[in-house]
Amino acid sequence: MPFQPLPDNGPKHPGSTDIGLLVIRFFTVATFGYYQLLDLLGEARARVWEKAEWTLVDRFAELGLPVPGVLAPALVILLLVALLAVVIGIFTRINALILFLLSAAILIVPLDLSPSLTPQALVLYLTVFIALALGGAGKASLDYRLAGRKKRKTGAA
Repeated sequence: MPFQPLPDNGPKHPGSTDIGLLVIRFFTVATFGYYQLLDLLGEARARVWEKAEWTLVDRFAELGLPVPGVLAPALVILLLVALLAVVIGIFTRINALILFLLSAAILIVPLDLSPSLTPQALVLYLTVFIALALGGAGKASLDYRLAGRKKRKTGAA
């Protein structure tokens, strides 16, 4: 007998745990974006448009990473896209896993992204991102809406 997932017999609308997951997603992304990503975006813009010095590029060069001038803005763009996707709930598990891996790399390789990024804050982000990667975003997300739409299309056919 092949593996069959358990049917979702719960209510079709988001419950209190789903709203709680939405609040956790929103505040985690808002905190990460404000305290860590906002400064990086300004520095990346200055680097790309004004050819200003950027310590992240210098740090990547010290680590021996190839093309640090391209890799640093790519990291910032990847962080921004993954954070936006987590907050709206699209491909939440994949994006949370990406954010978990990036946060773990930042913790292991001591990258100084911002003065407020402490190891304790990184461990908190790691915990939230791995929980979202394992548990998903809940019913208050685009993932759930798109899955329900797909189920309705296949059920109607």
